[in-house]
Order: sequence, then structure tokens, then C-alpha cells
Amino acid sequence: MADAGYNPRWRETSILAGATMIAAIVVTLLFLALADPGNGDGFPAGFVLAATGLPFVLAGIVFWAVHRQEAIDRRHGLFED
Repeated sequence: MADAGYNPRWRETSILAGATMIAAIVVTLLFLALADPGNGDGFPAGFVLAATGLPFVLAGIVFWAVHRQEAIDRRHGLFED
């Protein structure tokens, strides 16, 4: 028994998953590119700040993706209350 709304929902979910992965990769690479490695005589503060801030940014991306997935589910009538 096939669900009539399965294909459009699956397509939107796949696009969302791809966008989430691309965003996470771009943010990670951007953080690493902007981190200043220092001059070798002290503590690499740029890497410490990147390592501290990156999990918060990635968590924000995950919360955004979950919110968008809820919107997709509601639009196709497949949500939980």
C-alpha cells in the first residue's frame, strides 16, 4: 500500500538532509580556515575559539533542520502532536 504523499515528502526530506550536511561541512571548513594557528610561541587561541564555538553552531544547524523537518511533516499530514 503506497502513500500518496510519500514521494514529494521524501524528495523534500532528501533535499533538507543534503542542505544540512553541506551547511555543516561549510561551517566546519570555514571555522578551520578562519582559525589563526598562532606564531608557534604561545597558545593557539584561534583553534581553541573555533573548537569551542563550532559545536554550538553545529547544534544550531541541527535544531534548524529539525524545525524544517517538522514543517515538511506537517505540510504532508505526517506529524505527531
